[in-house]
Amino acid sequence: MSFYETLIVISQTVSEEEKQQIISSYENFLRREGRIIYQINWGKKKLAYIINKNIFGIYHIFYCKILKSSVKNLEQKLNQDEKVIRFLILKIKKKALNYLAAKFNITLKKKFQDE
Repeated sequence: MSFYETLIVISQTVSEEEKQQIISSYENFLRREGRIIYQINWGKKKLAYIINKNIFGIYHIFYCKILKSSVKNLEQKLNQDEKVIRFLILKIKKKALNYLAAKFNITLKKKFQDE
């Protein structure tokens, strides 16, 4: 299992209920395929450029440990979701764990090394 950061940007046109359903569906997927270490809801932010007539997007970040094969399944699921206008999945190396642990005040390194 490797450590990944997954950023999803949801369309501004979704309701609060739809937003929660989208986030919980990806949360459930990541829990089934691995485990979520930490997540951040950045909320509604202005996009750098217009995407599909959206000026704003709803940002949500997951830090999780999953298998490489699960990342491909997640990517496929995100590509098929019309309400997710952008996403980014990054593999986090061990060098970055200290920075993330300090920034979010969590013990990522210990959790990362446990498994």
